[in-house]
Amino acid sequence: MDRDWVRLGRALAEGRKEAGLTQAEAASRLDTSVSTVQAIERGGTWAKPTPTIRAYARLVGWTDDSVERVLAGGEPSRVVEATADLSVAGAEPGAPVPDGLPLRVAAELASGPLLDTMVIQLPGGGQAVVVARGKEGATPEEIQADLEAWRRAQPQLQEIELRGEEPPESAA
Repeated sequence: MDRDWVRLGRALAEGRKEAGLTQAEAASRLDTSVSTVQAIERGGTWAKPTPTIRAYARLVGWTDDSVERVLAGGEPSRVVEATADLSVAGAEPGAPVPDGLPLRVAAELASGPLLDTMVIQLPGGGQAVVVARGKEGATPEEIQADLEAWRRAQPQLQEIELRGEEPPESAA
């Protein structure tokens, strides 16, 4: 699969400028060097998207799947756009709840800005879906803080996938 790293770099640079950030400010927030930000924006080629590239995408307000979308020639999705899409689908009183979805989950999905989602492959073949949401009525700064908190929590959840342990016999 061809990946357009130059396109990704340009899109991230555009997102940074739209956010009103300099390369130095972006580097500081990403806890990396200005030269790394410049290399990403120039379209440096990597075997796969790095954690810094993913953090950069989150910094400019993209959803986690946006990096792959842009590399494949598509457009990024912004966290705010994803929130609006979900709100339209489920926030209206009396909106249908998808079959099998508990009402408590449906209510939570309809409140607060959508930050990100994640599917975790559980040991034994199951899956868990995690939806990260921000505080209802949050300011952009609060949403950014929520994204940072999610960024710190996410590796702990991914650890479940990496372990890949089978459940003990007594749990089956």
